[in-house]
Amino acid sequence: MSGKNWLLHTPRFPDNLSWSILELKNLFDKQREHCEIIDINHKIYKKFFNTQHWENIDNFGVMIRSPIPVFKIIRLILRELRCVKNNHRVLINVFSTESRSWCELICSIIKMHIGCKIYIGGNGVYSPGEGEYESEWANYLLDLKLVDAVFLNQADVTLKQAIQNDFNVSGKIYRHSAKFPSLGFLPKHLVEDPIKDQRVYDSTYIREDIDHPAMQGELLDIEWAPKIHFSLGCVKQCTFCDIPILQNWITRPVDDVISEFRHYVTTTGRRYYFLGDSTINGSTSAWMRLLQGMYKLQQELGPIYWNSQIAVKPANRTSEEEFELMNKTNFHASPGMDHVSDKVLHHMRKKYTWEDVLYYIDMYAKHNVWIRDCLWLVGYPTETEDDFAEYTKLVDRLDNKKHTFVSNIVNVTYINRNSPLLELVDIDWNDPNRWTCDNSTPEVRLQRKRILDDEFARIGKLKYKHKDTYKRALR
Repeated sequence: MSGKNWLLHTPRFPDNLSWSILELKNLFDKQREHCEIIDINHKIYKKFFNTQHWENIDNFGVMIRSPIPVFKIIRLILRELRCVKNNHRVLINVFSTESRSWCELICSIIKMHIGCKIYIGGNGVYSPGEGEYESEWANYLLDLKLVDAVFLNQADVTLKQAIQNDFNVSGKIYRHSAKFPSLGFLPKHLVEDPIKDQRVYDSTYIREDIDHPAMQGELLDIEWAPKIHFSLGCVKQCTFCDIPILQNWITRPVDDVISEFRHYVTTTGRRYYFLGDSTINGSTSAWMRLLQGMYKLQQELGPIYWNSQIAVKPANRTSEEEFELMNKTNFHASPGMDHVSDKVLHHMRKKYTWEDVLYYIDMYAKHNVWIRDCLWLVGYPTETEDDFAEYTKLVDRLDNKKHTFVSNIVNVTYINRNSPLLELVDIDWNDPNRWTCDNSTPEVRLQRKRILDDEFARIGKLKYKHKDTYKRALR
């Protein structure tokens, strides 16, 4: 292949290399093609963290606007890209929509000062609610010639083919398959962080007073805790979520997942793992096989602490054996319980009720399964004052009876493209999170978030510090 390949790690706080960047590096290595990582995120941290510019730099990614020190950032980026030549290739993983402003800035700098080819991909290419073959933002970048190609889905196939064809690709590169993507297990040298001691620990969004083993993974972000997937997509069709639109629900064979755990435990010695699944228990039978496999693996290799999102289901579709195995396998749950009002849950298309939520809370407590963090929504379009007031029964439950909640997260409700909620709201896609309807305005949503945040903080069960999450509520 002519020229060199560079993986650019754009700002995506905190200061650590993302697992997806490491997986892409591994893909190049397996093809025996030169590829190096340029960690601009770390350099931005080192240069600007705890300076007068930091809040604006953070806002630039979150709110896509703020007076950042552009010339200082341009000098920093050009210094880090001094090894990149005109005949080289730069690849950028756009981690989320919050990474777009950084991507546009960096692509502009590269095209103006270096002129090499740029290829992008990642979840941030899609706006919430866009389908797997849609991306208005990709079209915008291609029209401006800021990028040369955009990879949509199945990078394990499309990027591999591009490497083999000397990157003779352009435009939007599509690939869809019912087969679970596989980028391979990472070797130990990629998992170990060579500059671990130089990383900047930003505790802005993490409450230091939560001292519990279930939260260890937060700190291990800096140490690149291995990320493992059992499933992709979601079996649910919640009105407020775009995951089913973007990705069909598929699972990996349980044996493959157990083999990946075994690989990282035996090669790296790591004991904490994140599973980026939306509904790890979407198939009850597959979920039970995974729990049983993890139990056998830990009988052999010792404790492995693993965390994932997990769905709430009707109590009559759940067995107590599940909770017993969660405890025996050191599983830390991150459920999205979403709301306490049955009227709101019904409109969200949830199959469960508040009584089912209580069942999960009680079962987690009975079997000592720690709820590492639990997600709740406020400001849903049909949420009335009375519906919101029902959150008092949740706070009372946590305040007065045994439970295993470590922390809670309160999010305001967002409206996605193609959402069935669009018929209920007035929305301007130039500023989509200032949507309004009869029951909700941006101010109402923020006020409800503050109230519930205050209640969780009072009982010591709020995950994030208040002041740092409100700007994200209106991003």
